[in-house]
Amino acid sequence: MKRISEYKVILGSASEGRREVFKKFFKDFTTMPSYIDEEREAEKLGDYKNNPIILTMFLSYKKNLEIRSRLATSDKFILITFDTVVVHQGEIKFKPKNKEIARTWFYSYRNDFQEIVTSYALYVSDIDVTVNDFDISVVYLKNIPDEEIERYIQQNPVEAWSGGIAIERTENFFEIVEGVVDSIIGAPMKKIIDQLNLLIS
Repeated sequence: MKRISEYKVILGSASEGRREVFKKFFKDFTTMPSYIDEEREAEKLGDYKNNPIILTMFLSYKKNLEIRSRLATSDKFILITFDTVVVHQGEIKFKPKNKEIARTWFYSYRNDFQEIVTSYALYVSDIDVTVNDFDISVVYLKNIPDEEIERYIQQNPVEAWSGGIAIERTENFFEIVEGVVDSIIGAPMKKIIDQLNLLIS
């Protein structure tokens, strides 16, 4: 019976939050970010780019293909890539281009619900199989005072996070209505580990 420890595990992301999540599940792994142009790739979807599930599944898969094209290894490997967006009142929120946009978003999130849509592409090299799946979480942003929101925005690189949200740094802001923290951070590990156990056996 094969075991995950026989594989080189690659996190196809530069996300600090995902690295911390991976540390809880994998003793050893390496990171290798993708260099796709997400906006250009999304345009290939036409109107489907407005569907957060289709969009994130497509981008996580394209990231996986791009990293694989640069890999030079004879080792068996597992490559997992991700894409996450925040959806608020039907609008997809990518990474804010600046802190002013993040500020506007956070004020609009207050006393309201947000969906966190994370998709992933999981590739196992020796069986040449890719699994593409998604997970949806729902959070509620409480009535946080302006000064707390301002402090968060000024002290954090909000431009690096989808929707400007890093729940691991704002846990007191949010109530998790549906889902788990790992998935909200951007790595739905329960689904991933369950699928790995099916693929590697």
